[in-house]
Amino acid sequence: MKNRLNTAVAISGGIDSFNALKWATENFEGVCAVYLDFLGDREQIKKVQFVAEHLKIPLQIFNCRKDFQFKIKDYFIKEYLSGKTPNPCVKCNEYFKFEFILKRFDKVVTGHYAKITQKNNLNFITKGVDSKKEQSYFLARVKPEFLDRIIFPLGDKLKKDIKSNSPNFFEKNKESQEICFIKDNNYKNFIQKETSLQIRNGYIKNSSGKILGTHKGFHNFTVGQRKGLNIAMGEPYYVISIDAESNTVFAGPKEETTNKCFTIGDTLWYDNCENYNELKVKVRYRSSEKSCSVKGSEVKLTEKENSVAPGQLAVFYYKNMIIGSGWIENVN
Repeated sequence: MKNRLNTAVAISGGIDSFNALKWATENFEGVCAVYLDFLGDREQIKKVQFVAEHLKIPLQIFNCRKDFQFKIKDYFIKEYLSGKTPNPCVKCNEYFKFEFILKRFDKVVTGHYAKITQKNNLNFITKGVDSKKEQSYFLARVKPEFLDRIIFPLGDKLKKDIKSNSPNFFEKNKESQEICFIKDNNYKNFIQKETSLQIRNGYIKNSSGKILGTHKGFHNFTVGQRKGLNIAMGEPYYVISIDAESNTVFAGPKEETTNKCFTIGDTLWYDNCENYNELKVKVRYRSSEKSCSVKGSEVKLTEKENSVAPGQLAVFYYKNMIIGSGWIENVN
């Protein structure tokens, strides 16, 4: 017998949320598809309407454009213009995909490749089984009090199996892009358009302060970037830090991009990190995990990590389980 719950399924019109919705209809009654309209994208709205109609499920569309502008777009711009590397996808999950929906429904189901497990009477987000697709990193800011009301039915599945068992109308669908509100992935144009930013020439310097070249605005660069520096040094140079106040980009060889110590702020813990003596940390979604220790706001790595960037999220794991996270502030 199906569970009688007021259950929302967050859908995007894509293959993953379609399968999450299908699973929910097979396991719950009172299922409602929910689409959060961030951008007023009519084509995307047509896709979610088609999915809901295909599965004969009621659809609610919430106009979140104003809040999305304030909480996500403005945050993204502010971080960039302070010389940091923002992570809007994490923020979106934190504010909208769960908290917003759970204010209105008993439970929420999403198509994320992650799982929720219980240990010592606590709930934890854990990695999905598909190592190429798993998305636990992006969920590390979901508040602990929400975890017992969230379901990730794709966490124990492989993406290739999801694709092979889905209707053929998804075959032409492209994978969703990294940042939904920057269609061409051109951060520079987006920021200039949104802010009418005046281009200011500045210097590219090495770590000793020697001028290596010039640039047309620090907002065109992120920590770890190699392309676009336009300086000839005889070996590849990378952005190692950005000083927004002086409009200066600091660059250096690969070895100068590595760090073993940084501080974090605005932390969120699912359990006391001192209870775990084998913590590992990811400093960005695509980075490998590094063994570390955490004392207060200071994080020390046992081996160097490349391009640790202020503004990114440090996510701490014990085995496959997220113990907590914090926003990277200062890098030593």
